[in-house]
Amino acid sequence: MDGQRLQMEQGQKLSQTIQIAIHLLSYDLFELNEQLVKAVQENPALEYVPPVRNPQDYAAQIRTHLRSGRGGSRETAVPEVAQPVTMMEDLEEQLRFCELDQETYKLAADMLWRLNPRGYFPVSLDAYADEMNVTVQAARKALEAVQTLEPVGIGARSVEECLRLQLDARPDADPLCYDLVRVHLLDIGKGNIRQIVRETGAAVGRVQACIDTIRALNPIPCVLSEGETEFIMPEFSVELDETGELQIQFNNDYFPTFRLDGTFRQLSERLGGDEQVYARKMIHDADQLLHAVDVRQQTMEKVAQIIVREQHAFFRGQYSLLPLRIAAVADEIGVHETTVYRAIQNKYLVCARGTFALGHFFQREVSGGVSTERTKEMIQEICQEKGRISDQKIADILAGRGVKISRRTVQKYRSQMAIDSSFYRNQS
Repeated sequence: MDGQRLQMEQGQKLSQTIQIAIHLLSYDLFELNEQLVKAVQENPALEYVPPVRNPQDYAAQIRTHLRSGRGGSRETAVPEVAQPVTMMEDLEEQLRFCELDQETYKLAADMLWRLNPRGYFPVSLDAYADEMNVTVQAARKALEAVQTLEPVGIGARSVEECLRLQLDARPDADPLCYDLVRVHLLDIGKGNIRQIVRETGAAVGRVQACIDTIRALNPIPCVLSEGETEFIMPEFSVELDETGELQIQFNNDYFPTFRLDGTFRQLSERLGGDEQVYARKMIHDADQLLHAVDVRQQTMEKVAQIIVREQHAFFRGQYSLLPLRIAAVADEIGVHETTVYRAIQNKYLVCARGTFALGHFFQREVSGGVSTERTKEMIQEICQEKGRISDQKIADILAGRGVKISRRTVQKYRSQMAIDSSFYRNQS
């Protein structure tokens, strides 16, 4: 075999169950319940099981839990309650977790506010680069950062690019799908399957499978509109038990569960031919979905345990949040960073101090093992103690405490906390 070389490549392909579980992680409890109700309506092998607790009682329980002050300091203040977030606020939160250089972050944040109501970026990169006085490469890098956000398809410049981004997120997508999106979208809309088969030379079954995949994609990744009210159901609660240990309680009992229908399984064993094939497929799909729900729950529990472990001081009534990175959590539980992000996206916890987005507990390290949140608290404490003190002096005091940040960073954090400059602050 002179001149020839046998090369072996090793790849990793996620199982269908894991892919479904990762998809389910993006849903909050309400959305997950909607998906499962839809699944039980479409799959006769699934059986509906009513919730253990009445969902209408949940709001009263939360109010009682907050008033009790359990899990916080003895002098618990008025609970801090997370406000409903808009889609734009969620996109900005996602961008904050991306590890970007300062220029790319600023450009990407600006691009978010230029998205049209359907989530598309309607400006050409050349025109945008000219307007912002940056290179086209810098603009492209920022747009690529925006296009990593969820829902997949955000920041696309065309329907074709939106669908391509969604295909990129599917590890099992047939390469033929890309060709159909690029050349045959109009034919797909008209149902000209024969013409597509003739021009691509692909088998009818393969073309039809690709068309089904493309039709399952969403050409409108999101709706950016103001004034929408979103109701929050915390994924879990955190409180101190009688022994002083922090306990995590998930709220799954307020939602129905689903299981395999035993009657349908028995019936499937007596069927034959195509009916038995159909019944077995329904049972297989139901098994996969139920397993995926279990995997989602296990992932949420692991993430919750790490949050409570690393931020235990916060839940015990102290005001410090320690640095915690998504990458570190992903490494510990053995998943990709995007999986952890899906696990915290649009999800909340409730404790004695209020209701908080899970993303609130992921803090960047500013300096010396101190988080962004704690740095802001220190600045606020210094302003209260020292009164009329300049930003440079605040930076000097922080440096003496092991937190080294610039005067401009002090100014930025102070502005975010709505603390006036030294010129307007009164001497305490």
